[in-house]
Amino acid sequence: MMSLRHIGIVVRDIYESENFYQMLGYEVVTDVQEDGRFIDEILGLHNVKLRTIKMKQNNHMIELLYYENPIPDDNFKRVNFVGCTHFAVTVDDVDKLYENLMMSGVDFIREPISNGKVKVAFCKDPNDVYIELVEEL
Repeated sequence: MMSLRHIGIVVRDIYESENFYQMLGYEVVTDVQEDGRFIDEILGLHNVKLRTIKMKQNNHMIELLYYENPIPDDNFKRVNFVGCTHFAVTVDDVDKLYENLMMSGVDFIREPISNGKVKVAFCKDPNDVYIELVEEL
């Protein structure tokens, strides 16, 4: 049996990212500092100093990863780049969430749009990760 455990996001600013995901309804489950041989070996890096915050909403877990060492690469990715480009969350009221996030300075591709079955808006988190906000109609 296999199930999705969590989605890991390398962040530029741990506090800004934690606040953003709290606005989406995620709650902190763990907040730990990681370093040493085990983390170096599983990541294939040297001298890792890492803070991880795991946040949960319903059955979804995200892991915010803040690397003090080594400094992460900060290349911008577009929504159509090869690889993992976004994740989607189901929300109760996409228009209300859109307004709240816009007032907080969150970037969106456009305002929510509907096809009659769902209403959708794409936003970016503070680390340029695209998040698809979906309201089922």
